[in-house]
Amino acid sequence: MSLPRRFARSVISSYALAGVVAVSALVMTPILVRGLGTEAYGIWALASALALYFKLLEFGVGKGLPQYVAEHAVTRDDAALSRAISTAITLLGGLALAALAIVVAVVAAFPSLFDVPPGLRTAAQIAVGLVLLDLCLSLVTDTFGWTLTGLQRFDLINATLVAVVVAQSIAWAIVLLAGGGLIELAIVTVAISLAGQGTRYALSRRLLPGLRIAPRAGFDRRLVRPFVRRSAWIGLIDLASVVVFRLDVILVGLILGIRGAAVYSVAQKLSLALEQLIQATTKAFFPHASELAAREDLKGLRDSLLTGTRASLLVATPLALMLCLLAGPLVDGWVGAGFEDAAPVIVYLACAAIIVAATRTGLLMIQGVSTPRTTGLIYGAEALLNVTLSVGLAFAIGIEGVALGTLIAGGLGAIVFVPYLCRQFGLRLHEFLGPLLRAHLPCAAVALGLGVLMTRGPLAGAPLLATAVAMIGGYLLVFLTTGLTDRERLRLRALLSRAR
Repeated sequence: MSLPRRFARSVISSYALAGVVAVSALVMTPILVRGLGTEAYGIWALASALALYFKLLEFGVGKGLPQYVAEHAVTRDDAALSRAISTAITLLGGLALAALAIVVAVVAAFPSLFDVPPGLRTAAQIAVGLVLLDLCLSLVTDTFGWTLTGLQRFDLINATLVAVVVAQSIAWAIVLLAGGGLIELAIVTVAISLAGQGTRYALSRRLLPGLRIAPRAGFDRRLVRPFVRRSAWIGLIDLASVVVFRLDVILVGLILGIRGAAVYSVAQKLSLALEQLIQATTKAFFPHASELAAREDLKGLRDSLLTGTRASLLVATPLALMLCLLAGPLVDGWVGAGFEDAAPVIVYLACAAIIVAATRTGLLMIQGVSTPRTTGLIYGAEALLNVTLSVGLAFAIGIEGVALGTLIAGGLGAIVFVPYLCRQFGLRLHEFLGPLLRAHLPCAAVALGLGVLMTRGPLAGAPLLATAVAMIGGYLLVFLTTGLTDRERLRLRALLSRAR
C-alpha cells in the first residue's frame, strides 16, 4: 500500500504529458518569440502568468473534492458523492461569477500597468480578456478533472491534457504562419481548452454511472462548512505555490519591464518543466493518502511518504544538477543571443526545484488526510518572504535576484516544514532524512564529478548532449546501488530475469 492504485500507469502517462509540455515549450518558445516579437511575446507570457492567478479564485474548493471521491472507493455511497460534487459545482459557480468582475478590471488596467506599447494595447486587452474568461469558466468545469483525480484516473486526465497541448501547439504554429497575432492565438487557445474540459466531463459521467449532478437539488448545506474549512487552507497553499513558481515573471515585468519578463520567462520554462516532472511523480499520492486515511492505515501512510519522496528526488535531482552546470550553453543553443541573463536564473530555480522535490509528496499527503492549517501558514509565510526577497534583490542585483529570492525562501520554508511533516506522520527527523541522504548523496557526487570533467572544453551540439546524458545516466546507475531497498532490489532482479 506504499504506492497508489494504478501508480505505474499514472506516472507513465504523467511523464508523457510532461514530455509533451516540455517539447512544446522547447519548440514553440523560439517560434513564438520570433513570430510575435519580443514585446508581444512578453505580453503573451504575462497573460499566461495572470491566468494562473484566476485559478486561485476557486479558493481550494475544487481541490477539496478528491477526498470525497477517494472515500467513495471505500464507502461506495453514490448519493453522498453526488451531493459533494453538486455542492462543489454550486460553490464554484458563484466564485466564477465574481471572477468576471475582476476580469474587466484587469483588462482595463493591463496596458497601463505593464507599459504596453501603443500599437499593441488593443490586441493585448482582447487576448488577456479571452484567456481570463476561459479561466473563469474552468473554475466550474475543472470539477470533473478533480473527480477523475479522486478516482486516481490520472491516465485519463493526462490523455486529455496531452491532446490539448498538442492541438494548441499546432494551432499556434498555423496562426503565426498565417500572419496572425495575439488575438488569434488567444481564440484558438480558448477553443481547444474548452474542448478538453468537455471531454473530462464525459469521462467522469462514464466512470460514475450512479452520479447524479444537480447543482440546486443536490446542494447540501451541511457540506458547506467542511468544504470551506478545508478549502481555505488549501487555497492558501495554492496561492503560495503560484507566488513561488509563477509570480516572478509578473515582478520582473513590473520592475524591469517587458523585455526583462521575456528573458525571465525563457529561464522559468525550464524550471517549470522540472516542476511538472515532480508533480507527475507525486500527484497520485494526494488521493492515495485520503484512501489510506479512510482505512486508518498509518503504516501505509508512512511508507507512502518515504517512497514518494525518494522517487520525486530521483526524478528532479539529476536534471536539476544538469541544468545548474549547463545553463549557459543550453540557453544559447535554445533561443540564441539576447537571453544570456537567463542562465543564472536557471541555476537558482533548479536548486529550488530540489527543495520542492523533497517536500512535495508530504505536502500533498497532508492535504489528503487532514485540514492543512499549519501547512497553509508555513507556505503562506514562505510566499510572503519570497515576494519580499525577490523585490528587494531585483532592485539590488537585477533579474537574477528574483530567482535568488525564490531559492532562499524555499530553503527556509523547508527547514520549518520538514520537522512538522515528520510529526504529522509519526516519523523522527532522521527516519525521514536518513534514507533520502543515503540514496541520493552518492548519486549527486558522481553526477557532479562527471559534469565538471566534461565541461572543461567548449560545449555545443554533441558534446553538450553527451555531458547531459552522462550526468543523468551516472546518477541513475549509482542509484541502483545506493537508492534501492533490499526488497526493491530483489523485485528488480526478478523483473530482469523474466525479461530475459
